[in-house]
Formats: sequence, C-alpha cells, structure tokens
Amino acid sequence: MNGEMKVGLFVLVGSVLFGAALFLLGDYSFQSYYTIKAEFADVAGLPDKATVKLSGVEVGKIKTIYLKDDKVVVQLAIREGVKIYRGARFAVGSTSVIGSKFLQVDQGTPALGHVEAGETVRGEEIVPLDRAVARAVASMEALVSDIRGEGKLAKSMQEILDNLRDITANVNDLVANGQPHAQKAMERMDSITAKLDALLTKTDEVVGKINRGDGVAGALVSDTQMKDNVSAAITNMRDASASVKEAMGRVTGFHTYLKWDYKYEPLARSSKNNFGLKIYPRAGRYYYIGAANLTNVKDRVEGVDYETLNTVDAQLGWDVGGFDLYAGVLHGSGGAGLRWKPFFNSKWDRLSVIVEGSEFGRDRRIKGRNFNDPRYDAGVDVAINKYVSAGVRLNDMLETKRVNYTTRLIFEDKDISYLFGFATLGSLKK
Repeated sequence: MNGEMKVGLFVLVGSVLFGAALFLLGDYSFQSYYTIKAEFADVAGLPDKATVKLSGVEVGKIKTIYLKDDKVVVQLAIREGVKIYRGARFAVGSTSVIGSKFLQVDQGTPALGHVEAGETVRGEEIVPLDRAVARAVASMEALVSDIRGEGKLAKSMQEILDNLRDITANVNDLVANGQPHAQKAMERMDSITAKLDALLTKTDEVVGKINRGDGVAGALVSDTQMKDNVSAAITNMRDASASVKEAMGRVTGFHTYLKWDYKYEPLARSSKNNFGLKIYPRAGRYYYIGAANLTNVKDRVEGVDYETLNTVDAQLGWDVGGFDLYAGVLHGSGGAGLRWKPFFNSKWDRLSVIVEGSEFGRDRRIKGRNFNDPRYDAGVDVAINKYVSAGVRLNDMLETKRVNYTTRLIFEDKDISYLFGFATLGSLKK
C-alpha cells in the first residue's frame, strides 16, 4: 500500500469518526418526534436538552426553553407513538437533591383524549430548591431568635413562668388559710358519725320489735290472717284496675267514619250517591255497611244507565301498610276489592289505585242488553285533604266500559265510636 492510499484511508476513517461524533454530540436521531409546549412560571434551572420522562420512562427531550411575556415556555420533543392524555401533570423533577433535572410527566385520563402535536399545556408551579432552603433557613433563624429572648416566644415563656410563680404562691396561701377550716370539717364528720351510730341502734330496736310482733307493724308481719287479707285486697285492686283498663280500651278503641261518595256518569247523564259507615273495632281491621247507587228512580234519565240502583254494601276489610283489602257485598252482589297506595309514606301518598270485582256469575239482560261477563271496575283517587278526595273510574270494563267521575267526603264521628265502645262493655268477663 503506497503512501497516497494510506493518507486517503486515514482521511476516510477520520471523516467517519468526525461525522459520528457530530451525530452523537449534536443529538441527532433517526427517531420521529412531535412537539408539545409547556408553560411554567419558573423552571428552577431546568437545562436545554434535558430528558422528558412519562411516569418515570424516558419518552423525549427538551428542544428549547425561552421566555414569552411573563411565562417560561419549554418546547418538548415527544417520540411518535407515545400518547400523553389530557389532564397530565407537567413538572420539573430531579434525580436527587443535587442531581440533574428533567421534565416529569404524570399521565392523565384516557377518557379525555390525548394531547395533540403543537398544543400548549400548563406546567405545575413549583418552588425552586434554593428558595425552599432559603425560606427554611429564615424560619430557623426566626425560631432561634425567639428562643434567645428576642421574639414573642421568649416573652410568652416568661409570662408563663411568672403565672406559675403566682399560682404557686396562691396555693400556699390557700393551704395555710384553709387548715383551720379543714380541722373544723373533720370535727363535724366525727359528730355526724356518732349520730349515725345512734340511729342504727334505734333501727335495730325497731326491727326487733317487729320480729317479736310488737306494735301495728309487728302485727302486720306476724299475723298470718291479716297478711292474707292484705294480699287479697291488693289482688282485688289489681284485677279491678285491669278490668277498668280493658273497659276504657273498649270504649276508646273504636273508630267510626261516615262516608259519602258522589258519582257522575257522562254517558248516562246521571249522578248517584253512596252513603255508609266504616267501623274500626281495632287497628288494621274494619267493617263497612251502607247504601249504594242511591237515586230517585222516578227522575228522568236522559241517557242509558245500566247500574243497579238503590242497593247495599257490606264488607269486611283489612288495612296493611299501603294496601286496603275488602270483601263482601259490592253494589248488591258478592265481590272483593283492593285499594293500593303506590307511594305510601312519601310526598305522593295522596294517590290511590282502586280495583274491584263483583257479579262473577252474572247472566242477565238489562234494558235490552245481555250481560254475561263478571263486573270489573278500576280507578284512581287523589286525596285533596284528609276529608275530601276526587277521582275517576272505569266501571264494568268487560261490558259497558262507562267512565264515572267521583268525589268522596269522609270524616270521623267520635260520638258513634263511643256508642259502639260502650255497647261492647257487656261482653267483658264478669
């Protein structure tokens, strides 16, 4: 190999090494990046070309840092394919107290989407380490000054010590002045103890007399016949009080309500009335008896009315929570019904749903029309107050399907309740 080839080879190798050095030192890369800008009030000495770490993993580098108005703008180069979600926190991190700084990114929420290229985000405001140390040193100096007697702490401690001295002096005076009074109190305790001993001695004498049968108390204790008489009298008084309690429960336990229903049927262009008495002998159970579909049969009816007029109602019912179940005679025929409050014990407690069934074996002809199906009625009532309610019903749903508008008036009659209560006193055991 001649000298020219050696020189050429040397130049070639040197050029390759020089290009590699430029590539490495110039931070060149074949990796694709996209840019994000982060605005800070202070980057605390974060250098150019520092790394960017996402959740502790290096994902890019800082391209440049510059001032814009009163903000510091940090331009980040993030590797393609790395997604930073919105809501992420950007802050200046450090490998140690005196270590190198880097930009730390805490990942955001995927549901918010990711930060787009060229977008500007807000960085976390941090206190630089040197400023934090300076503040801590200043606080320590202030504390030392207080302890040395140059501040409020020393004054407060001195006041506390002065107060303690005063309190100690007062306690000494109190003990010195209270000693004679304490001696008198002990003398009074001795006197009280002597009187208690005398009282106990007399009590022993009284108990002894009672045991021997002396006096009235002794007779009560020792006389067997008198003891039995007293026991019998107490038993009679207990039985009498129980009977009186049961009698008062019978009198006051009844609750009686007078009920009036007014119904208007638009198709028949006629109105009807129901009157009845609802009797509660005890809570949760009642009896109802009354007249149904009352009207004057001589009144002229403009439409066709298929209702059976001037009949009776007689039912036995149970109230259980929001349910009112009853069965017996409905509109002059056997049947049963249910009144339900779907919003029981709530602000919508005024609403009630009513379902009734009757005339299950119906097979008759009324005013030229055959009726073969049972009668089913359904409706809704809304209580205006505890006395008045209004609603709408669909009567005989399988046959005529007549709409009725209803109004109900109900109130408690305590006089009738007391009358029923007194009437049941005869059933008490003698």
